Amino acid sequence: MEIYSFYQDASIIFQLFNVGATQSKIYGVIAAVVLWTALFILQGFALRAMAKKRGIKKRALAFVPFANIWLMGKLAGDCNFFGQKVKRAGLYTMLAQIVVTVLYSLMIAGEIYLYVVEGPPIELSFMAYGWTDLTGFSLVVYNFFNTASMIGSIFQLICKILMFVLVLGIYKRYAPKRSTLLAFLELLLPGARFVAFFVLRNREPFDYEAYMRARHEEYMRRYHQQYGNPYGNPYGNPYGNPYGSRNSYGNPYNQPSQNQAPQPPEDPFAEFNSDKSSGENTDGGSGSENGNGTDDFFN
Repeated sequence: MEIYSFYQDASIIFQLFNVGATQSKIYGVIAAVVLWTALFILQGFALRAMAKKRGIKKRALAFVPFANIWLMGKLAGDCNFFGQKVKRAGLYTMLAQIVVTVLYSLMIAGEIYLYVVEGPPIELSFMAYGWTDLTGFSLVVYNFFNTASMIGSIFQLICKILMFVLVLGIYKRYAPKRSTLLAFLELLLPGARFVAFFVLRNREPFDYEAYMRARHEEYMRRYHQQYGNPYGNPYGNPYGNPYGSRNSYGNPYNQPSQNQAPQPPEDPFAEFNSDKSSGENTDGGSGSENGNGTDDFFN
């Protein structure tokens, strides 16, 4: 799939340098194959190193087209896609890659044939180019090219989604903090994984679920250290006084001073008690309605 993207980009670049239309297609194929081969070998060394650290056998598959995608599935394990576990993501991605590669290879061959035999296409409508008045084998090739282009677009979308899920599973193990960003780069820049895998090849793999649990526990620990009791209990709150740094007695440690006798806290329901005697000591003394030092409101 990446070869076709490289081929299209290289063809456009050659045309910008005033290379003939037919020659630009041929040169585009050569440039795409050379670039893809170099990146494929780079990825092969990376996958082999990752597989060696994980103790995976058949590491030579890292240098076998399509089979290396199956190896990537072994490295990723069970992948997650919108909360759903995807097993055998490597196998599904490999099959989709095979279909897309066959279709695009035939499309490239058919396009080059039409350029060589029929000449460059003409503009049929705005930004739409094609050939007219075709007969015989050229017409068959042209019809196949259009049909394969539509089918290839569908399979390319499926392949991109599967590849996104697959590389995301690998990045979660080797770069969990930037896993989503790196996976999206694969969608925007075809072949970005080749370089990313090579950079990450010597890292020790993470247990992603354990990593996320540790991050959650660390977040909760910091939250409780900063905010203390989330329910804000002002009476004996071991995490800090939510009403300020000093308590109602002006003592930051909630302890009586040396020259002051211990005093009970004010009655929070005093304003609702209409039977208080006039002799009640509002400063926390012993006077109360029953004279025994307790409040009848709680009895």
